[in-house]
Amino acid sequence: MYNLIKRETLVPENYLIVSDTQIPFHAPRALEFVKYLRKTFKVPPENCYHVGDELDQYFGSLYKKHPDMKYSATGELKASIDELKRWYDAFPKMKLATSNHGLRWVSKFVEAEIPTQLLRPYREIIQAPDGWQWKDEWIVKAERMHFRIIHGTPYSGKDGHLNACLDAGVSTAIGHLHSFAAVNHVHLNTGKRLWAMNVGSLINEAELAFHYSRNHRRLAVCGAGVVLNGGTMPVFVPYS
Repeated sequence: MYNLIKRETLVPENYLIVSDTQIPFHAPRALEFVKYLRKTFKVPPENCYHVGDELDQYFGSLYKKHPDMKYSATGELKASIDELKRWYDAFPKMKLATSNHGLRWVSKFVEAEIPTQLLRPYREIIQAPDGWQWKDEWIVKAERMHFRIIHGTPYSGKDGHLNACLDAGVSTAIGHLHSFAAVNHVHLNTGKRLWAMNVGSLINEAELAFHYSRNHRRLAVCGAGVVLNGGTMPVFVPYS
């Protein structure tokens, strides 16, 4: 492994993994932060990924709504699209994981027994460009180590990213679990080496959308992930 990190053997193949933004309740400089990471680590457009929960879709949830929420359902959608347009300009290409927040309105339709055929396509609603694509799982065939990116919905707790990696037997990056940003390296008894990363979030925890978490012992860890050197070096970068 030492040979993989010597300067003369590093390969200039890097990836950006944006964490849960939950627009319009995102961290104030979330876009500027990830643009900085893309520039600093020289990530090409085709290597930009997002773990999902790109939008919060607060009014699409089945939970009780805070009476002091500053948006109506229509207002939230407008604010979301206005912010997304900035992201579309900065990132004409983005590969996103499907996620629980992304499916909130679908869940509400099902709960109301409305057939999903009556739903407008998500891409149409948020006015996404063709360069934005969604999948449940992205398999990244990097030069030195393949890895995958998922949202992480089935997982919980501080070992969620590690369990996602071990379940698949593939190095894995997830989001979803805002309080447990971390990187773990695994050496299996088969000799196989893997890594697991939770990329945290890029939310603004002061927003009422996250009022439920204010008394939690562990709050959100803000940042994003990069994977360097052809898939071998996962790094969590704290937001600042």
